[in-house]
Amino acid sequence: MPKLRKSWKDIEETSGGGFADIEPGAYVLKVTACQADEFEKEMKRAGGDFNEVPDKAKYFTITWDVAEGPSKDAYANSQYPPTMRVYFTEKSERFLKFRLHMFARWNDGFQPTVAFDNDQWGLFVGKRFGAVVRRRLYTAGPNSKTPGADRTSMEIAAWLHPEAYESGDFSERLLADRDQRDKGASQQPQTPITPPAQTMGITDIYDEDVPF
Repeated sequence: MPKLRKSWKDIEETSGGGFADIEPGAYVLKVTACQADEFEKEMKRAGGDFNEVPDKAKYFTITWDVAEGPSKDAYANSQYPPTMRVYFTEKSERFLKFRLHMFARWNDGFQPTVAFDNDQWGLFVGKRFGAVVRRRLYTAGPNSKTPGADRTSMEIAAWLHPEAYESGDFSERLLADRDQRDKGASQQPQTPITPPAQTMGITDIYDEDVPF
């Protein structure tokens, strides 16, 4: 017979349902996981030569949650918490530097460039940063359980200086939904279900023309 650590009367029951995404807005976020698996695999294939690694693999992925306020730990029980890719290709170096700078500003004593230079991805876990979060609207792909269905997820629209977060000094345009739905697909009701983590990364647009 299985042995529970608590007696039945001490266990608070729950259906596990009713999960909902946070609302668009400015938040203090925290890193709950950080890894560069794809990059490290490509580095091994390239014999350790960074220049031989395809640009599409030059990124590390952070999984994030809300660090404080009414929505704190909003994704603690989510099967697919939101993630973001931070690229370090040549054309994205200025964005990488800004984001590492934000980690330093938000976390006294933390040296993100040292952690980055030494591939110490685990040191980013637990670190805080300010950001504007918005909805992403998309159409589920062919490998989804419901291909062609309209879905929503939350993504980081911009990283914020501590001063900008405190004063609310950011463009309201950042709160607008980013619509990537396939207009040719059958339109179905949106469901707030986040896809698997590997499909949740911010697209390459952040490496090209978004200055934050």
